[in-house]
Amino acid sequence: MNRIAPFAALTLTMACAGAYDPEAAPSSYASALSTGDAQAVVALVSYPGTTLEVLDRGVGLDARAARNIIADRNGADGLSPSADDITFATLQEIDAIPYVGDAAFRALYAYAALHPAPSGVVVEGVAFAGWQSESVVWGVNHAAVAELNGVLDNRAATALIAARPFASVTAMGPVSYVGASALAALRGASYGWWSAMHMTTAPLAGTFDSVAFDEATATTALAIANQATVAQLTAHGVTTSAGGAIVAARPFTTLAAVSNVSGVGTATMRALAAYASSGTWGVMTCTNGFVAAAQPLVGQLLFLSESDRPIEIVSYPGAGASAPTAASILALVSEEAGMTVEQRDVANYYVAFEPGTAGADGTTVMALENAVSANLTDLVYVAVSLPHSDPYHSEVRVYLLGRDGCGNLVGLKSIAVET
Repeated sequence: MNRIAPFAALTLTMACAGAYDPEAAPSSYASALSTGDAQAVVALVSYPGTTLEVLDRGVGLDARAARNIIADRNGADGLSPSADDITFATLQEIDAIPYVGDAAFRALYAYAALHPAPSGVVVEGVAFAGWQSESVVWGVNHAAVAELNGVLDNRAATALIAARPFASVTAMGPVSYVGASALAALRGASYGWWSAMHMTTAPLAGTFDSVAFDEATATTALAIANQATVAQLTAHGVTTSAGGAIVAARPFTTLAAVSNVSGVGTATMRALAAYASSGTWGVMTCTNGFVAAAQPLVGQLLFLSESDRPIEIVSYPGAGASAPTAASILALVSEEAGMTVEQRDVANYYVAFEPGTAGADGTTVMALENAVSANLTDLVYVAVSLPHSDPYHSEVRVYLLGRDGCGNLVGLKSIAVET
């Protein structure tokens, strides 16, 4: 439910509280936040995982502000997620809640920067709130066959079970028989799965290799271990060997599993804890590192086949939540019906490079290869062909794609003329 009457809610809450609100004036701190920072705070407060305990102990709000926010968001039934929840749209709506003012917004902003609420996604035209996406991923990964059959067509349920585990709802879209109607049904099941997930999910906090993690830091550190590139890890104090070992061993479900990786010890876990607490994870533009390193190089090289073609950088935001496959890339880049895909050896992509400008040589090729390997993981080289009926079917699209640390699919594209 979208919030439509904030001032009516304010009047009701104040009447119930029976007390003067010292934060009744509009918050100057909130009005000074950028659009992106404001959206992060709104998302945090609207997220069902932001419980009273999180606001009170994690964020550090005045207890009255925390209670009033939860009561306003959860609606008459006092539960979240549920049908009568209020999804805040603006900071002004939150500011209208009694005892929410400058101090509350400072604390909310600081917490949202370190622990951002999950972002919503749209898959096959079906919109999922962040919590719904989380819940559906958990439900599909854990549900028994009979349970999924009760939600979906048997063919869709069988295909999902065969392809799981999933890291995102986006990864479910290309699965056979999973279209808009199946995704809408999964979204409808998200309420029940959310409750089940939070009843059975074990805490992540603990001490690993003598390094203590609270729940919030442990959650962020686990996300880093599962998604960060080697370059991101080494930039935050993890050695290259330990970073490579972590990337090779994932995915992880606990920090204990991370600490058990050969080559990971106290220094690595301490670096992960510091990275998770730094506020830099999840708030940066992750593709910039790759783009900055690769952009000056691609213009100096050509892709050699029966004719030389330029190389370009491509990015597919949100498409790298799970490791790419030939099939998932075809679904992402297909331009017309009947296109096919062939997976090739990653090393062969670089073999086809040749200098395109004066001064470019083998060192340029090596520098581009290093830019790719340092910033991207789970690399896949695919050749995507047009159907034979197309007059340009000899122009094969060749992609080298991998995941960055924020769930995007990024890499290189060119044309290979193959007759």
